[in-house]
Amino acid sequence: MGFGFWDLALAEHSEVIISHRVISLKYRPQNFDELTGQNHIVLSLRGAIKSGRIGHALLFAGPRGVGKTTTARIFAKSLNCIEGPTVYPCQECQSCREITLSRSFDVIEIDGASNRGIDEIRNLREGVKYAPLHGRYKIYIIDEVHMLTDYAFNALLKTLEEPPPAVIFVFATTNPTKIPTTILSRCQRFSFKRLSVKEITTRLNKIADKEKIKITKHALHYLAVRADGSIRDGESILEQLVSFIDGEIVEEDVFKLIGFLGSNFYFRLLDEVLTKDLGKIIVMLNKGIEDGADPIEIYRGFTNYLRAALLIRTGVPWEFLELNDEEIEVLQKIQLSKDEIINMIKICLEFEEIVKRSVNARIAIEILFSQLVRCLTKTEKQRNNSKVTSSSCPNENADIKEVLFSGLQKSSPKLAGIIHETDIKKSDNNITISVKNEFAKTQLMNSQDKLKSIIKNLMNTDFTLNIEIVQYKEEEDNLIKTIKVLFDGEEVR
Repeated sequence: MGFGFWDLALAEHSEVIISHRVISLKYRPQNFDELTGQNHIVLSLRGAIKSGRIGHALLFAGPRGVGKTTTARIFAKSLNCIEGPTVYPCQECQSCREITLSRSFDVIEIDGASNRGIDEIRNLREGVKYAPLHGRYKIYIIDEVHMLTDYAFNALLKTLEEPPPAVIFVFATTNPTKIPTTILSRCQRFSFKRLSVKEITTRLNKIADKEKIKITKHALHYLAVRADGSIRDGESILEQLVSFIDGEIVEEDVFKLIGFLGSNFYFRLLDEVLTKDLGKIIVMLNKGIEDGADPIEIYRGFTNYLRAALLIRTGVPWEFLELNDEEIEVLQKIQLSKDEIINMIKICLEFEEIVKRSVNARIAIEILFSQLVRCLTKTEKQRNNSKVTSSSCPNENADIKEVLFSGLQKSSPKLAGIIHETDIKKSDNNITISVKNEFAKTQLMNSQDKLKSIIKNLMNTDFTLNIEIVQYKEEEDNLIKTIKVLFDGEEVR
């Protein structure tokens, strides 16, 4: 069933003619096939409906705007449809139409935030005693159930333990940790996932086609990034853009309307950090804030790009980065070692709460970047001191690495970055270059002639050069463990 069908259906069956319906309501999924990004949930619910093994209490947990309440409504239709229980509700019977219009006496939606007391739960307990009016089941959908008080949960517990046979509870929550374990233990839990940028982009692109909205590919990408995993947020932003922008929507429109900064801003900011020009950095930060970006937004964007740069150097598949090809190409060329990136991310994480809670977040973000510049300056001094030490006590292996790095820095920055992270050893007539992942190994293998030429000029002799690329696993494993600790907060064992 295509987009737009339910807009017509609602106009036919509603007593009030609505001149305009917002995108998030107009294109709200009405069956399982229209749900985006929750295939694991759909498979489980369809299996339960087909087999008849339907639990009396279900918990839908996940981030905001990913389809929890919508899925609960579709589930209710499937159970109470005149042709059901079925995974394909007809959408035409009285039960289906009433659920679509939120007028069903058998499907009761309760806002847990505004009906959180014990009196409301007592009324619910009285209501479950009565049989369904039209459908097979009386279904209670309680949104934001974690907002109920402890007394309300205790009052609900007895009903969950011994519910009437025709009653089903569906609890939706963004914070399942606040729900008592006594309630959780009596529910079948379904974990909704945050939607990827690709999934949101695909969904919004379909809506744009149906609504004849002209929007560029890059504008859709940044809109999906700004939605932060929520399809509802993405649809709301698209609605705003359509209301305020005449003609084709481009990425600059997205940035201006919602105070979002594009990748070009963060890449220029990173370049200034690498040049250690604190004055230009502060000017850029203040310009970004004046353009509507919140300091915490700048912090998150910059930290996310640092994380992406680090993951690229570990050989993580690019589809997990949620970046476009141009962004990945720029991050590949950044002249920062893994250790330098890790140190910068550590500093950013230390400042997260400071930026969030500071009365003057602008000053906090300026101090953060001052610390980043200080960190890189200190690293550079240590590197220079190491060079002085090595020149007073010559190290041929270090010379080979240094010459390779210098010789490749201008002609091939990617190879120079790889060489910077290698370990080079010379034994008799053999030179061994140890790399840390398969990507680096492939890149160096494809450039052996260039490497041999540079090394021959250094050795100034007719050595037979056998360059062996050795994959070095232990350090990579340690690095991945470090990343896990940084981003997950716990060590992987």
